[in-house]
Amino acid sequence: MEKIKSYISELGQAYNIPEALVVAAPIFLLFIAIFLTFLAVKLLEPKYRLYKQDSFYNLIWKWKWKKDEIVDLWCYCPTCKSMLYVDDENCKTTATLGDKITFFICHECNESEKGRIRGGDRRFAFSVIKREILGKVRNKTFDIYLDL
Repeated sequence: MEKIKSYISELGQAYNIPEALVVAAPIFLLFIAIFLTFLAVKLLEPKYRLYKQDSFYNLIWKWKWKKDEIVDLWCYCPTCKSMLYVDDENCKTTATLGDKITFFICHECNESEKGRIRGGDRRFAFSVIKREILGKVRNKTFDIYLDL
């Protein structure tokens, strides 16, 4: 530690630089390097990761990205923007795929049905939406500035 102090002191005296500046400059440069690295990572991130909401089947859908996976996908009311609940009870009693319907209902809008997806239960409905999202990403037809 003593050698470092004497080196800084000698460096400052040799070039007539204040000791505080000799100590602060490398720290400042380190912070700039960390900031530029962080900025480069953000700028090089794929644009589709900014795509986090859209409208499908007359419902607002929001999600997050974890690497290339869609996570936390859920639907929201297009009228009041509250979270919808999913009713797929008829899927358990119906054997025919065409008769299976998943309903999306809003508590805030007098229990009104806001949308439906035919063909299966909630897992099927959510997989349909994921395919829609990934299709838009693949075809580059998504809008990251969409305000719903």
